Amino acid sequence: IPHIVEKQMRAWEIRRMGNRAKSPEDAGPVVCISREIGVGARVIAKRLSEELNCTILGRDTIDHVAEDLNAQRQLVDSLDEQGRSGVERWVEGYLYGSPVEYGEYAKSLIKVFRASAEQGSVIFLGRGASFVLGLSKAFCVRLVAPMDRRIAQLMSYLSLTKDAAVEMIRQRDFEREAFIRKVFH
Repeated sequence: IPHIVEKQMRAWEIRRMGNRAKSPEDAGPVVCISREIGVGARVIAKRLSEELNCTILGRDTIDHVAEDLNAQRQLVDSLDEQGRSGVERWVEGYLYGSPVEYGEYAKSLIKVFRASAEQGSVIFLGRGASFVLGLSKAFCVRLVAPMDRRIAQLMSYLSLTKDAAVEMIRQRDFEREAFIRKVFH
């Protein structure tokens, strides 16, 4: 991940230096993909990134946030979609360092989204980027699929039983909704 981030930062810097006369709108597309689990969003984002010559920021966005907060990955993960109770965060903070609160996490996440969008040529996969950037700064899409398709996709992709796939969908949908409500109100 650090190698990917460094490569993208160099590409942005080269593009910025070579395009000094161009406006920020010429920086390249900014796409926010919101999705349900099991719709194949990673495959779609990868294909789109190849077509548009863009970088995908998804789970690795959390690494940027952790770096920005000077926090350990485990603490930031605890605030992500699988948000834990205050007691669990306190225990992890005690074991691994100071706990990161949702307010700090949201501020840092917003900074990462805005800075990356300003550079352009980026596809955000989840993490609420569309709430931060909106339609005025990005092309925002929501990928959905019928439940039976999502179940079949997870069964195939993760080698799960039908019951396990249903439970995973139920749990992740709940976690994602809770994350969005908690961080973006």
